[in-house]
Amino acid sequence: MQSLTILNTRDVKRIKDLFIHQFGYALQEDYAYLKNDKDKIFLVNKDAARLDWKKLIIDKMGLYFAEDKETEIRLSKEGAQLLVQEAKRNKKKILNMIELNAEEVQNYFQGQDLEKDLGSRSRTILLHYAGNTCGCAKYKEGKILNFLPKIYRGKVIL
Repeated sequence: MQSLTILNTRDVKRIKDLFIHQFGYALQEDYAYLKNDKDKIFLVNKDAARLDWKKLIIDKMGLYFAEDKETEIRLSKEGAQLLVQEAKRNKKKILNMIELNAEEVQNYFQGQDLEKDLGSRSRTILLHYAGNTCGCAKYKEGKILNFLPKIYRGKVIL
């Protein structure tokens, strides 16, 4: 059983500031942000924050949204999709979104790191292909490092 903590307003603001710094946009919808002991952030409906957590035995709750690395945020695949969808709905532009070609997407979903020159600056990026958000990755030293969980990996994805 995992321990979930409801983040206070100051912590949520810090996380949203990291999103704005990394991607130029932070979620505007009103969610309660929960954090487990492994620094994973989950989103739940704001009403769920009113529950008495000490009386509940909970294995999982909400949408796994991101991982908090103190100085950066790494979005889950679903978190990246949610962020991009909301930004599109609000007509906002997302920074650090990289368009992949079919071969790169195929290799990415097979668990491979991608060789791609995106400049010298290391950063967290969002991967996009044919109108779909594929996930979040780290760009470092000419490589897109693959963080895709094994459950999503496979040979036939297109």
